[in-house]
Amino acid sequence: MSKTDYFETGENPFLINIEDKQEYTIDDYINIQEKLDKKDLNLFFESLYPEGEIRTTLDEMKRRCTKGIKGKVIDISNPVLPIKRIFTVGNGGDRKKCFVCCTALLDNRCDASQTILQSLEEVGFNGHFLLLNGGFPNPTGTELKYCGIPYNFKIYMILEAKKLGFEKVIWIDAACYALNNPECLFELLDDGCDTVFRAFPPNFFEPNTYKNICFPKTIELMSKLVDRDVKDDTTVNSIVFGLNLKSEKVLKIIEEYYEMVKVGLPFLSAFPEELVFSCIMNKPEYKYVFSNKNSMYKLYINEIYLNKEDAKNHGYYFLQRKY
Repeated sequence: MSKTDYFETGENPFLINIEDKQEYTIDDYINIQEKLDKKDLNLFFESLYPEGEIRTTLDEMKRRCTKGIKGKVIDISNPVLPIKRIFTVGNGGDRKKCFVCCTALLDNRCDASQTILQSLEEVGFNGHFLLLNGGFPNPTGTELKYCGIPYNFKIYMILEAKKLGFEKVIWIDAACYALNNPECLFELLDDGCDTVFRAFPPNFFEPNTYKNICFPKTIELMSKLVDRDVKDDTTVNSIVFGLNLKSEKVLKIIEEYYEMVKVGLPFLSAFPEELVFSCIMNKPEYKYVFSNKNSMYKLYINEIYLNKEDAKNHGYYFLQRKY
């Protein structure tokens, strides 16, 4: 087990030593999987957990922070290359709009992702859907070495669609099932705020939210990186998360995201990528992305609150299914 304090050394604890390249072989993926399987950061996480009670248990923090390490980029017992498929939905629309999703193998998210296409067809969506099962999105040929970082794949998957020529791209979690035609969400990407996602005010769900979902050293580092107390940030929720890739400011946000990825440590929380998105987007030059929050209330709803039919009738675009 690693006892290294990566906050002291400045090392990225998730980084794996592999060659950057555009295409990886089955043997490469097996090597990557073996390197992930050997990662053990339990002692490091235990050293970060604060004394005293916080809402998120140590076991839950470990579970969330090891999602990348424990994900399966390949099934070593039955190795095949990752499956990346682009689907034309309806008539394909203007070839600028695309939903994207990716999953690890051998889990319930992979199973759930197989029905997203059907749901988009049922509601009459005209556009495209890009799905990757297994492997890891690798739009620039540099991303695979970061696949152990928890939940850091959404931006890369969006950029995979950009490589195919799409300009407006929306990530949807594998749990999402379309209830009403979501084409209008792509129009919102043109309304001046360049983004689609739910956002929540600071401490919306409970007092001292960050202290209850973050390691203290993560809060300290993120605040230092942006010269601001991030505990007061508006929080980005990325279950449905869209970007206007024609926007220069959005491309700058993506550049800053990659810098966070290189460090790796900002992803050490119970909501790894969402707090990194929040950290970046609350900078003064990017806060405009929160201006359409009043249009976002019906992006999705979890089925613990409404069943499929009632959620559809209430106008929600996606149902977030339970795993």
